[in-house]
Amino acid sequence: MPKSLDEVRRFMNSERLACFATVGPNNEPHIVPVFFTYDEGKVYIQTDKKSVKVRNLLNNNKVAVAVYSGEEAVIIRGKGRIIDNNKEFIKRTQDHINKYRLKLDEQGRDSMGIPLFDKDVRCIIEVIPKRTIFW
Repeated sequence: MPKSLDEVRRFMNSERLACFATVGPNNEPHIVPVFFTYDEGKVYIQTDKKSVKVRNLLNNNKVAVAVYSGEEAVIIRGKGRIIDNNKEFIKRTQDHINKYRLKLDEQGRDSMGIPLFDKDVRCIIEVIPKRTIFW
């Protein structure tokens, strides 16, 4: 089980799936499984711009991420934001592709036909931690 922030980093980089929670328009929680990357304490989620999680985030930036395996867990509560900077969007998308060893076709689409580098369709959510809990 993680005992330090360095061990949290190793744990987060080895896990494939997280639960991502946002607050819906009726102040109700919305939680979904997501693929993610982790860098310097922050979580990055590559997703569809029109997803419920993005719509919720634009109305209320309070979010939480939970990653767990067996009896180990990392929970991050904080604020979410959509990355606007094109260079950062490309870097975080490439990190996502590298972590999950995705193969892209000539048009930059993954195996499900999703154009990962198309900012009109996709976005990156950055989770800025306010509190990180691990055990």
